[in-house]
Amino acid sequence: MKIIKASRKHISSIARIISVLDTEHYRFSDTKRIAALVSKGWYFIALKGNQPIGAMCLEPIEGSYQIDTIASRQKGTGRRLIQFAIQKCKKEKMPKLWCWSLTRYHAKGFYVAMGFEERFLLKKQWFGENCYLFGMVITPNSK
Repeated sequence: MKIIKASRKHISSIARIISVLDTEHYRFSDTKRIAALVSKGWYFIALKGNQPIGAMCLEPIEGSYQIDTIASRQKGTGRRLIQFAIQKCKKEKMPKLWCWSLTRYHAKGFYVAMGFEERFLLKKQWFGENCYLFGMVITPNSK
C-alpha cells in the first residue's frame, strides 16, 4: 500500500470511499467540496496497486493539522493513514493532530488505539448529534 497526494482524477474515488461518513445533514462526499480540498493539496489517498482503498483530508488550521475526513475500505488502511498524518506533522513541525468524530461512527476505540490521548465528548454539538473531539500532541517520539 502507498499513500499519495490526491489529484483531480481521484475525486470520484474519494467520494465513493468517504460516502460512509455522509449524514442526513451533510454530504462529506460532495464532489465539489472534495475538488476544492484536492485543489488545496489537502486530500491523500491510500492505494493498493492502482486501486484507491482509503482517503483522508488533512487540513492545516492554526499551526496544527485537523483530520477533516478519513475513511477506508480495507482493514489496516485507516491506521496507515493516521501514521502518515503523524509523520507529516513531524516533518512539518506541526505540534498537534486532531479530529472530530460523530458518536454514530463508533470510532472512539480506533482513535484511542492510535494514541489520541485527548478525548472530549461534546453533547448535541453537530446538528444535534454527540461527537468526540480527539487530539494528539506530536513529539519526535510519536508513533
